Amino acid sequence: MGRAQDDLRTRLQDAASRRGAVAFGIASVDEADGLPPVKIGYTINRYSKTIRSTMPEAKSVIVVGVPSIDDADELAIERRPGRWSYPGYFSLMLAERDLIKLLRDEGYRADYPSELASYKRLAILAGIGGYGKNSMLISPRHGPWLRLGAVVTDAELPLDAPFIRDLCGRCRRCVDACPTRALTPYIVDSNRCLVGASIRTVVPRNLKPLLSANEPQLTPRTHIMCTKCQQVCQYTTLERRKSSYSRRKAGRPRRRTKGR
Repeated sequence: MGRAQDDLRTRLQDAASRRGAVAFGIASVDEADGLPPVKIGYTINRYSKTIRSTMPEAKSVIVVGVPSIDDADELAIERRPGRWSYPGYFSLMLAERDLIKLLRDEGYRADYPSELASYKRLAILAGIGGYGKNSMLISPRHGPWLRLGAVVTDAELPLDAPFIRDLCGRCRRCVDACPTRALTPYIVDSNRCLVGASIRTVVPRNLKPLLSANEPQLTPRTHIMCTKCQQVCQYTTLERRKSSYSRRKAGRPRRRTKGR
């Protein structure tokens, strides 16, 4: 791997950083496609696909992570019945777009991976974090609050070492805190998870009270997704805990400044 490829990696990382990415890593397509397929739940209910199913000549997978720094990043908006959008992913989409443009300008092929790619496993291979008992990717620095994006390319780039640490150990705070008991260590029941329930057309009757209690509805078309398993994680910072809707709602009202 020459100096030119090291320089390209640096420019890619800088481009992602300008869009708010705080995590960046590169994985080998050979390693990614060597993993067995996994079931992707919620509304997808299909098995993951390989990188080369969409780009046969791909060599590298670039993975970026943009943090959720406030519960405003967990906002879900129902644009049309059953069609949800998530503004917190906007900066991530811009980062992916900029990486693709930079690579194409350099003469390489670059594109988004299949929507059935397993982003969490790609992030582990790229050294960004490990798989947690809440079935989310956990970063030692950013906890379970990274939104993940990826770009595949035929450029042969310097690779990161896979993340191999078990960050959870004996901790099971997330498992115990889940309001619907959707978690067993490292596994989530997508039929019980409230994030999944909120985007399904039909919500089981027994989940409706828990859904309204744990995913506060702000307007008839918006709500904040459940983050119970993330809030209690030992890697969640105090600053992120303070930036939660439930904490602000339960806290004392702000004192008004005289004259306002």
